[in-house]
Amino acid sequence: MTPMRFLPIFFATTTAAVAQTAVTVPNGYESLEGTSASRTPFGWSSGRVQYLVDGDQLCTTAAVVTELQFRLDGGNFNVDAPVAKSFQCRIDAYEVPVTPATMSATWTGNLGTATPQTLFDGVLAVPAAVRTFPYPNPWALTIPLQTPLVYLRANGNLLLDITVTGGSGDNWPADGFFFHATEARGEVTRIFEDAACSVGGSSLALDVPQVSGNGVVGANLTVNHVATLGGAAIPFVYHTLGVDNRQSAGVPLPIPLAALGASGCSLHVDPLLGALVPTANGGLSWPLPPTPAAVGVPLFTQAIGIDFASGALVPSRNAFQVRVGASVPPAGPAQMVHRSNYTTQTTGALSPSGYYGLVTRFVGAFQ
Repeated sequence: MTPMRFLPIFFATTTAAVAQTAVTVPNGYESLEGTSASRTPFGWSSGRVQYLVDGDQLCTTAAVVTELQFRLDGGNFNVDAPVAKSFQCRIDAYEVPVTPATMSATWTGNLGTATPQTLFDGVLAVPAAVRTFPYPNPWALTIPLQTPLVYLRANGNLLLDITVTGGSGDNWPADGFFFHATEARGEVTRIFEDAACSVGGSSLALDVPQVSGNGVVGANLTVNHVATLGGAAIPFVYHTLGVDNRQSAGVPLPIPLAALGASGCSLHVDPLLGALVPTANGGLSWPLPPTPAAVGVPLFTQAIGIDFASGALVPSRNAFQVRVGASVPPAGPAQMVHRSNYTTQTTGALSPSGYYGLVTRFVGAFQ
């Protein structure tokens, strides 16, 4: 039961260009959960972020932005209980020659002699938010800019300098991203995790190794499994792969699986392909087509343990999203320098191995 030869049909789709009133950075993550999260700037009492966006992510020639939107993280810091809070917030925008690859940890070094546009300076109300399946969460935090951002692509890349003070609590992690700068790999994030999902004391957990070459075109997508045995045996695991985590056969996801005797478990993937393997194998590898058109296509995976003798079914307690990667490391769409509890420090934290930042929705007009 390994119909892998049909996998290339997943990628035989095209998209038509449409006029946009909103652009999500990184591109492609409007309806996909980000691969990381950030507690800065909205999860601390004070903080500073310099968020540098490659201008090609926003527009070809020009953009006028009236709102910035952020959403609660789902797949990473998903144990927090975000509550409403308020900050004193200032947001300045700059057009700079710095790129995501050349950004430094020094605030002034990134700004150079660029002239700021002050977009917001006042009290920012951050609402309480509730995580909602399927991920990603809604755009719960909207910042209406007091002065619209006017950005010209020819003038450089866009840098947002965001400072917040006077807040409270480490409890509003925003959806974020991390892309490795020197290794080609798929973009992996967890879209479901519930440790209470078990059957007869047995449980099944998946893992998608975040290593070089996994999940890239022309290679394989390796998904590992670990069975923890209680009362129910799990001699086989049926892995599934799909391209949708929002509905299955017209039914909204997730779908509770209590009817299968799996209380606390749920289906988070519309299964289009399946492969049955012995549990002792430890996992399986799905072959990915070599076509460049596959780059960026989202895949979703979940599994179920099976004991044919007893009829027991043990769904995996987690599910993953993998956005197919290119065979070479991509250029960074954005980069972020950040510091929690910021006062007057001259530097912030900068990822030494990749591109890290906030999944951000820019609302306005784009050319």
